[in-house]
Amino acid sequence: MLAKLKLVKTPKGIDSILMLSAMLILWIGNYSNLDLMLADSMFDAARGQFAGHQFALAGVFNLALNALAVAVIVLALWDAWRPLDWPASRRTALRVLALSAVLVPASIYLLSAFSGAPCPGDLLRYGGLETYARLLETLPAAASATVCLPATQASNAWWLLALPLFWLPRQPRVAALVASLMLLCGLMFAWMQQLQGTQFFSHTLWSAWIASFLVYLLYNLLKAEDALA
Repeated sequence: MLAKLKLVKTPKGIDSILMLSAMLILWIGNYSNLDLMLADSMFDAARGQFAGHQFALAGVFNLALNALAVAVIVLALWDAWRPLDWPASRRTALRVLALSAVLVPASIYLLSAFSGAPCPGDLLRYGGLETYARLLETLPAAASATVCLPATQASNAWWLLALPLFWLPRQPRVAALVASLMLLCGLMFAWMQQLQGTQFFSHTLWSAWIASFLVYLLYNLLKAEDALA
């Protein structure tokens, strides 16, 4: 068993990337004004509303992602019942993708429920009732409970960060390209939500980080299980 476990290798540098990126996101959210600068640029003070308050494309995109998630989960269940003629690496990738479609949105929502951080649209600065507080600052006692850190609205897109696993380990360059495209896809969806005043940029980055960590964890766990099979 130990001999087989040694065959399961952790991608080089991923641990360091996750740690350094978490530090960078923490700095952006707690020591810079980038969140407010971006939110200010999207807020129309004359009309008292965010530029994308009537942006319907985000809802359409969200429905499409939900439909895709259901299709992936059904395919994974079918593979568990009647195994497809796939190599072990593809089966692992499918299982991780399906689990990510469930666990990434659920985990982000649960974490946000404990943070109590307000959304941009909730702030006095943008016509709401709440005061702004950075990540490590204590919220006022009178602050109402909100679910905006990490960003829940764009969480439906971040499970797609598991898609590049289908090209590992044989095609790492293709996997890196797909990962970049999925990251861009998630950021574009998050941008639509920011235009509606529903989340800050650093909140989006935390959602992406949590999704990446979960995908990384699931991949290593299921890959090790397949190696022992």
